[in-house]
Amino acid sequence: MNALLEKLSSRVIYVSFFLLAVAIPFSIAGATAAIFLGIIGWLLAFCSNPSARKMLAHIRRDPFSIICLVLVVSAIPSVLMSENVGRAFNDWKSYWLLTIYFLVAANLPRGKLRDGLFWTLFGAVTLSCLVAIIQHYGGIDLILFSIKPKHRPGSTLYPMTLAGILYQMILLNFSVLNRERRISLTGILLGAGVLIQTAALLFTLTRGAYAALLGGLCVAFLILRNKRAFAGAAVLVAILAVFVTQNPTDLDRSISVPNIVNRPPDRHVRTRFILWDISVDLFKQHPVFGVGMGDYSTEAEKLLEERKVTTTVDSHNIYLQILATRGLFGFIPFVLFWGILLRDLFRLRSRLEPGSFERHLALGAIAATAAVLVGALTENNIDDSEVFIAYLFMIGFARSAAFQQRSSSGGG
Repeated sequence: MNALLEKLSSRVIYVSFFLLAVAIPFSIAGATAAIFLGIIGWLLAFCSNPSARKMLAHIRRDPFSIICLVLVVSAIPSVLMSENVGRAFNDWKSYWLLTIYFLVAANLPRGKLRDGLFWTLFGAVTLSCLVAIIQHYGGIDLILFSIKPKHRPGSTLYPMTLAGILYQMILLNFSVLNRERRISLTGILLGAGVLIQTAALLFTLTRGAYAALLGGLCVAFLILRNKRAFAGAAVLVAILAVFVTQNPTDLDRSISVPNIVNRPPDRHVRTRFILWDISVDLFKQHPVFGVGMGDYSTEAEKLLEERKVTTTVDSHNIYLQILATRGLFGFIPFVLFWGILLRDLFRLRSRLEPGSFERHLALGAIAATAAVLVGALTENNIDDSEVFIAYLFMIGFARSAAFQQRSSSGGG
């Protein structure tokens, strides 16, 4: 009976991984369903497989697991003190998405399955990008389906959400591409995919995502340290530079760098400046626990006075958002969360064999983490569930090698 359950649990988990890889660039509902399916498979594994229970012990001893728990607990005071408890609780519940990291990291084996999962994610993201590109160029109307035109394409997602996923995937794929030492079919496919994904990212007209990609490329070049990485990064930066230099003003936002420099800030930029100033004031007034996770909009509107903004739903800066709503009690664990994660990724890079697929996954995860942190300066990017799911899936993918090393060695 245990053998049957063990086999069933493995199949359920692996199916959930592939479903999640397909759903990430298309549907939050599909991604959520895949995650729950994977959790069910993992619970079955606990009941039937001693190695799964052993892996749980490794997870409990992992410093990253501890800081995740601290991060979740540290948000509770700002939930309880919030006047809008319902909204605060909904925001706090999103921490369950951290399960994705542990689910993938603890259950993804090496070999053909890992390779297949990477290519499934790569294919799904590239397909979503092709949909976005078709939207940009006027759509298409066929017998079985149609793709409607959009000025700011996002495939089946909101443009900013697609952009938040794309800069992570571009950097992951760019890192794996730099594993190829000579021209090959794999390299050609990866290179073409990276260019398609970059084009789709540019067409979303999301300036914060451009900055995030640029920051991630700088880090990728520094950690990859080879001529191919420099040449590839230079090509992508050149494409980005030409686009943001030549592209005209987009409706009510300036994309062109000369326009940004020579003209007054557009209303979206002005909104950010105002909200950042308000966020600092809110933190000064409530430095320990913040104003409450559900109360940012209410408190920000009280400080607007005569200033005009497009929205007060959040601060458009994740660091200021946490300082304003959770205070230092929530901000310090947030900083430790990223510090420990980056430390673990760098340690993993040093332990893995140079040139290996696993090492380049870790390098891609480091570059993508840098991009996410840069993107967080202008958007509450990781508060977007689709973006956070993509990120957790990717770092779980990268760090699965570390969990396997611990399991095979029997160490902590």
